[in-house]
Amino acid sequence: MFEMADIHCHMLGGVDDGAKNHTEMYEMMDMAYADGIRHICFTPHFKIYHFKSASSIERYNQAIAISFDAAVEYAREKYPDLMLYLGNEVMYHSEVIESSESNHFKNINGGSYFLVEFQPEISVYDMRNAIRNILRKGYRPVIAHVERYAELYKKPDFVRELREYGALFQVNASSVAKIRFGKTASFIKSLFKRSYVDVIATDAHSTEVYTPIMSEAAKKIARSYGDEVAKKVCLTNPLAIINGIKLF
Repeated sequence: MFEMADIHCHMLGGVDDGAKNHTEMYEMMDMAYADGIRHICFTPHFKIYHFKSASSIERYNQAIAISFDAAVEYAREKYPDLMLYLGNEVMYHSEVIESSESNHFKNINGGSYFLVEFQPEISVYDMRNAIRNILRKGYRPVIAHVERYAELYKKPDFVRELREYGALFQVNASSVAKIRFGKTASFIKSLFKRSYVDVIATDAHSTEVYTPIMSEAAKKIARSYGDEVAKKVCLTNPLAIINGIKLF
């Protein structure tokens, strides 16, 4: 099995609804490394409506920096070949684009790729407008866990439209590995058949639920679509995103 890169996870200890503390963060890093993950981009949530002021955003970012420094030190001592990066999973809100002027949130590894999530019930039309706004700012949107947006299941032409605009699609590893039947499984299969899955990532939140494991998904993708596709979505494309390389 090839090494893998995870660009969406919540392993930083004590900053969001992911790892509760540094101890759990280290345990999750251990799990990820044992699974073959050699690149991790930590993406703590950024939800603008959770903050009362610019100073509260600053305090949150300071907590992220402290936790990230601890993760870097842990990796330096235990896993010198584990590369760590920083970003945010940004919940889209009209004010988010405005906050970009002050660099309140972080793109993936400081580049142009923007990991964005939406409310599950968002309409396809609101999603299209959001994607346009993100692109107008010069960012490349990576739609997090695209399989969660049920409205997309009904409109395959709209999925194609988002791709033509330049949106990238990230699917959770657990969705690929564990969901075998139903509308979600059918939607994921349709994305793979159209070569619309750009990235597999863990969206890891703990050592027990949404764990930092990608290998199960990688093996299933390899069996269904070939080793080349598996490596592309689990390593090549994630690394391109981390390094700011244009994919299409």
